[in-house]
Amino acid sequence: MPFAISVPIGLTAPDDIWRRLGNRLRARGAGAPSGYTDPQGALPLREAIADYVRRSRSVRCSADQVVITSGTQQGLHLASQVLLGADDCAWVENPAYRGITALLESTGRRDAMVRVPVDADGIDVEAGIRLAPNARAAFVTPSHQYPLGMPMSMARRNALLAWARTHRAWVVEDDYDSELRYEGYPFPSLQGLDPERVVYLGTFSKILFPSLRLGYVIVPDDLVPAFCGARVLMDRHAPTADQHVLAAFIAEGHLDRHIRRVRGVYAAQRALLIDTLGARLPRERAWVQPGDQGMHVVLWLAEGIDDLDVVARAAQAGVAVRAVSPMFAPGTARPGLVLGFGGFDRERMEAAAQRLAEVVSSAQSRPRKP
Repeated sequence: MPFAISVPIGLTAPDDIWRRLGNRLRARGAGAPSGYTDPQGALPLREAIADYVRRSRSVRCSADQVVITSGTQQGLHLASQVLLGADDCAWVENPAYRGITALLESTGRRDAMVRVPVDADGIDVEAGIRLAPNARAAFVTPSHQYPLGMPMSMARRNALLAWARTHRAWVVEDDYDSELRYEGYPFPSLQGLDPERVVYLGTFSKILFPSLRLGYVIVPDDLVPAFCGARVLMDRHAPTADQHVLAAFIAEGHLDRHIRRVRGVYAAQRALLIDTLGARLPRERAWVQPGDQGMHVVLWLAEGIDDLDVVARAAQAGVAVRAVSPMFAPGTARPGLVLGFGGFDRERMEAAAQRLAEVVSSAQSRPRKP
């Protein structure tokens, strides 16, 4: 449905190239069904990823530090298992991706998660130190904070890493949407600034195909055995054939070309969405917070509008949006919506924006329960 998150534009997905590489590799027998393979991942893919992140994100690593995962969620799961002990707590952004908050909540220890506020510069490190100076880890999205969309400032990056070094803590860097920056130059990765204290997470699902369940974690050398051991206990290893196809896709330059192409396409889609919403939504009830990166924007709603109710009614109208309020810690929520702009042409986007505007205009304002 229109405005669904992480839906790539059909014309941008490199289906033909992917199919051709797969056929070529199958003819050579690469990645053919066999016994269990290395849980760390296929070496050609780890080498291709190490080279790619060195060039694109200033990550400092070797292929030996790369562990292939089935996506970012598995990377977060691995990091939480390896880095956090029974009595440890972790900083988590407020608001944050539900994948990490739900994961830590599932441990049964709500005190394991310390919600640290986010402002225009990213996670408030001073607030984190006041709340839990001895936290064992910090889970952050510094390139494109989810859901709000801003990058973490250089000053905050340095402060976060200084805290991690002082307290021997870990920073788990989910480099979410770093490839899709439309204005200016990206900040360097946290891992590139301090490879010894950062666990770096990446994925190919959003930039290529959501059904491609391949991601990676890059960890300091001394953590590799622990991450590989935890990986075996989950699903042992990612699909072998897909790993070899992706390795060739990266090594032969197709990924770089694909990213250059989709940046322009998504930049146009982003501008179209912002203009379309601005022309239809009542400004006293909803306004867009545009980011300069990624595949979504945040639509803030006037205080008192129930964003969960808007989501339900929008779905009935054939529009898929996500509520922002559940991503906040209890008692701190703001009403808003997350809207994706991939995969929808102008006609569908305009029609969906009109339906959403009607839902927002008719939404009842009432005090939100604490």
